[in-house]
Amino acid sequence: MSERERIAAIDVGSNTVLLTVAEYDPEAGLVVIDEGEDQPRLGAGLSATGQLSEEAIRRALRTLTAMRDVCRGHGVRRLAAVATAAVREAGNGSEFVERARALDIPLQIISPETEAALSYRSAAHHFPGGERQLVADIGGGSLELIGATNGCVRLSQSLPLGAVRLTELGIPLDRLRRHIRRGLSGPIQLAEWAGSMVIGSGGTFASLAGMALARHGSPAGRSVHGTIVTVEEVEQVLGTLAPLSPEQRRETPGLRPERADIIVAGLAVVAELLSAVGAGGVTVSGFGLRDGLLLEMVGVV
Repeated sequence: MSERERIAAIDVGSNTVLLTVAEYDPEAGLVVIDEGEDQPRLGAGLSATGQLSEEAIRRALRTLTAMRDVCRGHGVRRLAAVATAAVREAGNGSEFVERARALDIPLQIISPETEAALSYRSAAHHFPGGERQLVADIGGGSLELIGATNGCVRLSQSLPLGAVRLTELGIPLDRLRRHIRRGLSGPIQLAEWAGSMVIGSGGTFASLAGMALARHGSPAGRSVHGTIVTVEEVEQVLGTLAPLSPEQRRETPGLRPERADIIVAGLAVVAELLSAVGAGGVTVSGFGLRDGLLLEMVGVV
C-alpha cells in the first residue's frame, strides 16, 4: 500500500459498534487518526427471539451511517467492517448485512475462528514475546478464548458467555457464576493454561481497568492499556457493584455509564475465567479486534 494511506476498521458487536481510522507509516506503524464508539445493543433480545429486532437494527444502521460519514470526512481509502456474534447467530443477520451494504459499508460476517485470530493478532502485536498467552475477548454475545505457546495458537474457542447475553438471563449473581463456570468447564481444559499470561480485551476489561485505576487514585483519562488487575481486585469490584442498581453503578469512578447494566455479568466472566486458569490477575489490552483488522489490512504480522 502507499505510504500514509488512510484506512479504517469497524467492529459491529452485540453491544457496541467501534470505529478506528488510521494511517500506516512503515517507521511509526499504525497511527490512529480518529476513533468512534456507540452502543446500539444490536443483540438485545436475540437469545429469546433468534432475530435482530427492527429497533436495534435501525439504531445500528444510524451508528454505521455516522461512522461512514466520519470515514469520508477523513478521506479513508479502504474500509473493512466486520460483524460478530449477534449478526452471526441471528436468523435475519444476512438481511442486516445487506442493509448495511446499501449504505456503502462493506460489512462481512466473520466466523468465531476469524474473530479469535484477529483478537490474537492484536494482543500478540502489543504484548510480544510471551511464552504462553491466553487472550480473552468478552463481547456482548460471546467470549473468545485464544491460547498460544511461543506465538503458535493452540486453543481457539468461542463460548456463548457475552455480557449482554448473560445479563438477559436475569438470574442472581451466584447462579450466574455457576452458569459461567459450567460454560467454561465443558469444551476446554482451562487448567492446562495455568501459568499463562492472561490478556483481556474488550469493553468489560477496559471498564475493569478503569475502575481499578480509579480505586488507586489514578487520574481520569489515563490509558488502561497494560494495566494489571489482580484477581482480588476483580472480586472486590464485582462484590461492590453486584448489589447496586444500574443507576447507582453509573456513579462508579472509571465505569462508563452505558455499561452499568451489563458490567456485573462481564466481571463475573472475568472472575470465573481467572479462577479456572488459576491466574493471579489479568493484563488489560487497550486494543482489540479492530486493531487486528487494521494490522491485517497493512500486512503487519
